[in-house]
Amino acid sequence: MTSNAQPSTVFIPQGSLRIGPPEAAPLTRLLVEIPADPATSERGELENDVQLVDLGDGAYCLTHALRHRQIFGGEVLHRTVEALAANGTMDESVFAMMKAEGFVSGRGEDKNAVRASLAAQEAERVEKDPDFSLLRVLLTDFCNLKCDYCKVVQNVQAPQKAPTGAARLTEVIEYFFANSRPAQPKIIHCTGGEPTLHWPEMEHLLDEKQRLARPDENCWVVVGTNATLITADRARTLARHGAKCIVSMDGPAEIHDLLRPNHADRGSWTQVDRGIRILQEHGVEVSISAVFGSHNLTRADEIIEWFMTEYQPTGLGVNFMKPPTPEQQDYPYLIDGVDYAQTLYNIHRKWRDQGLFLELVHRKLEPFVKGHYRFHDCGAAAGANLNLDAKGKVGPCKSFLVMDRLALSELDGTAYSDSVLSRWRMRSPIYYTHCDGCSARGMCGNGCAYDAYVASGDEMSIDRRSCEYTKRFIELMLRDLFELSGGSERVEREGAYAVTQQERDLVMGAVAATPGTLSYSIGHHTHQ
Repeated sequence: MTSNAQPSTVFIPQGSLRIGPPEAAPLTRLLVEIPADPATSERGELENDVQLVDLGDGAYCLTHALRHRQIFGGEVLHRTVEALAANGTMDESVFAMMKAEGFVSGRGEDKNAVRASLAAQEAERVEKDPDFSLLRVLLTDFCNLKCDYCKVVQNVQAPQKAPTGAARLTEVIEYFFANSRPAQPKIIHCTGGEPTLHWPEMEHLLDEKQRLARPDENCWVVVGTNATLITADRARTLARHGAKCIVSMDGPAEIHDLLRPNHADRGSWTQVDRGIRILQEHGVEVSISAVFGSHNLTRADEIIEWFMTEYQPTGLGVNFMKPPTPEQQDYPYLIDGVDYAQTLYNIHRKWRDQGLFLELVHRKLEPFVKGHYRFHDCGAAAGANLNLDAKGKVGPCKSFLVMDRLALSELDGTAYSDSVLSRWRMRSPIYYTHCDGCSARGMCGNGCAYDAYVASGDEMSIDRRSCEYTKRFIELMLRDLFELSGGSERVEREGAYAVTQQERDLVMGAVAATPGTLSYSIGHHTHQ
């Protein structure tokens, strides 16, 4: 079996067997309470959110989307699942395995119990005080480059020339620390626009973070920059404060310069490359953030290899191309989500034993491998993010903030929870009937509220692009886990088997999210 083949899924909704993909469903959503669904069969029934995936060549995977449990097997597994649904004769040893791994609800037990428990956990969280893990400072509305697909600068309402004021920076940093735990890993992410256009304010931020930090404060500063304005003096300042830099670059010059010109319509690659090398020369940790679209996806493997050879970055942001503005749904550089997932997962397989942290891939992998439910794909919906713009307004999401949506003028935890969390917590797939029967439900998080808004005019809708590539990711992960845990030979030998945590860890390889470094998610770490 090759990793490129797409397995078909035997969906098992409400305990009855149904072959083939689910029918198209409307974007129904916002179930405040998850309905109970008691098992009525004497032997019990499969819990909801369980799917049987046909891997081909007589192999199957029984997967629990919420528990993140898998049993691999051959025809004996398939027959046992069918027999349970039809109350027929089954293989008792395989059935015992299914019960032990949490796939079966006994008679009278709620087949939605896991989902209901998760919904209750999320509802309870909203009642607590804010616990931020990211402060993103959009220091300026302007940039010295004009990247074609930028979805920040192009969406700013009434841009102003002045950067975020020093007093407001201090006030918000104080609030950020006051509403987070000292030991909780947290990031102050300074970006824009291009933040190095306003170096005095950048230095003020660095000084204030150092001054206001509490004993045992687990916080580090990350600067999102195009690096074109980096000098040796600036690099030394960043290094002295332990600041780290995420530099935007799409690949070698002929690729990068296609969509990242300066305001004179000249390519910016030479200046970006120079800035990266100055930063590294002075001991500043660097990672690279690349946007993958039709201009570079076909060369993604080559580009990653080139990044690693040229710069040895700590990690890589491998961002999916999105419409820059709500009006650009037909933006020509958009790519297919399935192709994106396939390309990036192949790169992960190639580099995982070397520990390369691919941010978007890792945020899908981590819940799958570690076995925890991912409520939200973004810290904004999780209530973990606080954003401050150049005008001094705050909000949960940078994309909405620059559009003057969900923008608050006052630093008030109650107002923040009431206006944002009470609504956005419902963006989790546990509340959407659209997500019933999806094997990616436990790792999806429903993508990006901004992307949902751009596509439909409603930030509470399904992020269809994220849905598309996440479904492909789960297919690839299941097949990868199957191969790493013994595959067809083991199925032939044992008939069916449940995977161990040690086998699950092989899917991740040597990759790890490491606080205090750039092998860590910026804005998508939800600490739930």
